[in-house]
Amino acid sequence: MQMNNLKKIILVVVAFIFGVMITYFIMDKFKSESYSEQSHVIAYQIERMNKMIVAEQTYSDLYNHTSKKSLPGLTDIFSADKKVTLLVKAKAQATYDLKKMDIELDSVNKKIIIKSIPPVEIQVYPDVSFYDMDQSVFNKFTKDDLNGIKKRAVEHVEKTVDQTKLKQEAHQQLIQNLGDLYFLAKTYGWKIEDKTSYANELNKLYD
Repeated sequence: MQMNNLKKIILVVVAFIFGVMITYFIMDKFKSESYSEQSHVIAYQIERMNKMIVAEQTYSDLYNHTSKKSLPGLTDIFSADKKVTLLVKAKAQATYDLKKMDIELDSVNKKIIIKSIPPVEIQVYPDVSFYDMDQSVFNKFTKDDLNGIKKRAVEHVEKTVDQTKLKQEAHQQLIQNLGDLYFLAKTYGWKIEDKTSYANELNKLYD
């Protein structure tokens, strides 16, 4: 009788231990699948960020050049004038190439490590065309003259580019893109280790 009771007790204990093990393995598998799903979602968000952030401005201006040619001492009597007007259009861009961003995903410790972000780049793409030209038989434009004038026209429009405003617009887009990643990490309970100069600004926004 006692032997039967002992067997029953042993069977109950074995069944209990077996049940605990099954539960552990099921929960562990569920946890692994959950982490895996989170990793895929975050990795997808990072992949979406691997693009060019561009802030753009366009400019259009007329550039005038006039020169005179006269005989010594006869300027008031005779001069051969030439003038040219150029239409200068330009597209200025401030860009962050996030394909060059150095970022690491640590799914074991549920951590996103942002190591570096490429600096902003300013580029100007000019388009120069002749709008009007008037020249004298005695004072004509040479090829070198026109090339020099075109160069100065481009330099003139480049100086009008508001680089500060361009950089600010690109910076805002960058913060918005990084902010999406911060928000996603916070939603899933992941941590972000941001080693860039943007860390303080982003932490204030998404703490």
